[in-house]
Amino acid sequence: MFSFYTDWIHYDTPCKGRSNGSLWRIIMKKSSNRSASIQKRPRKVYYLIPGGLILIAGIVLLSLYLNGFFYNRRDVQVKTVSPGEDITSLSRNAKIVTSDMLSHSLSLLSKQMNTSPYLVSWYALPGSISSITSLASEYITSADQVNLLRCYVKNGNKDAAKGLAKAITDDFTGEGGYLVPVRKVSELASAGTAQPIFPANPAYEELPALSACSMESTVEYLRALLEYYQKWGQASDWARIEKLAALLYSEDGTFFEDLTVLAAQPSLVPTGPGQDIVSTVEGQVSTGGSFSTLTLASLDLEVFRMLSSADSKYQPLYDKALTILSGAMISDDLPLFAIGFTQASAGYVYYNGDQIQADLVSSLEVTLHLAEEGKAPQKTILWIKEQLYNQGLLYRSYDLISGQATTDAESVEAYGIILQIARAVDDPDLYSKSLARLEWHLATNSTSAARSTIFRQLDNSRVVVYAKDNLEALLGV
Repeated sequence: MFSFYTDWIHYDTPCKGRSNGSLWRIIMKKSSNRSASIQKRPRKVYYLIPGGLILIAGIVLLSLYLNGFFYNRRDVQVKTVSPGEDITSLSRNAKIVTSDMLSHSLSLLSKQMNTSPYLVSWYALPGSISSITSLASEYITSADQVNLLRCYVKNGNKDAAKGLAKAITDDFTGEGGYLVPVRKVSELASAGTAQPIFPANPAYEELPALSACSMESTVEYLRALLEYYQKWGQASDWARIEKLAALLYSEDGTFFEDLTVLAAQPSLVPTGPGQDIVSTVEGQVSTGGSFSTLTLASLDLEVFRMLSSADSKYQPLYDKALTILSGAMISDDLPLFAIGFTQASAGYVYYNGDQIQADLVSSLEVTLHLAEEGKAPQKTILWIKEQLYNQGLLYRSYDLISGQATTDAESVEAYGIILQIARAVDDPDLYSKSLARLEWHLATNSTSAARSTIFRQLDNSRVVVYAKDNLEALLGV
């Protein structure tokens, strides 16, 4: 560029009408303007770089804010069970691969049913001949979805947990704010979504009481939300927790009674540990008709303890729930638990209907609630071990008087709950016996659609996979 101007200056013929001096001034002015424009460019860059950095920093800060990085999360003191070395070793060497069990359960009970994010209650695989076709439940229970949510939280699957938590609130919240126990698959089907047409078999259904709402599902949902909140919670999550907790709270410590009991004629029932067998306690069960009672399995002490850690007003609920559960054991000979408690008469309800029998699963859930607080009766733990050692398995119900099984139907769901109890009390012997029986129901055939899941064999040949059996196992292994 400079040589160009030099050649111009020394050109022999001057520009017409201009002197050499004026020409020099014009050339120097143009050169000065060009130099100034070149000097302004770096100045613009100096402004752009800080501006860009500020913009990037703003985007990062906004992202952190939206993800709750700056949220001052409350400490709800979720307990982390740390079993001893023996149980840890048993769990590590188990045949059950939890990731495979969860993925195959979702494949069978959700994906092929087009019910995502929910699991249907059960699915029966087709048989070896064409006439034995697939069967599936018509129902989706809130209890199964809550346990699935807890499994997601346990495994650290935040996105799945977040989506399922919202879906449960949207689809299972009843008019009073409590969760409904059951919804039909057809009710939850998305518009335009094709539903597989698998016939149902009512004999395979094991649904909870079909009441308007479920205290047990609601309390367990609150537990799942508290566990989620401890890991990833934001202000909106705490607002949801507070809304549910407000349903449970009452100044006098009274709990919602959601279980309708069908009262039979007065029968001989045990009235409590160490007491004689006497007639039905007055005020506890009426002659005929029905009445409402508190479901004892709904009194999850951990939920009330966690709420109390955030707000002391919930402490009386914890204290009352612990008192009720501590007195609910049926007898020394049958150290299982009542199913309900009538708060008006302070009486326990031991059975529902005309069958004088104790329900095993509800008794184990009460045992688990007590075990997590270090309050499980040793007699109950020993009774479970005796059944596993002597009978090799557990049945769904037991006679209140004789203590003998009242059915030949095995309670497969029970083994996952017992694994959780064994972890809570750190009993490797109990864990080992329950795990061995659970693995007896584990599908290991690599060609089976049920592989890696817990199954039952019904009607001598049907392989049926239940959501609750697998979810309880996942929480326990």
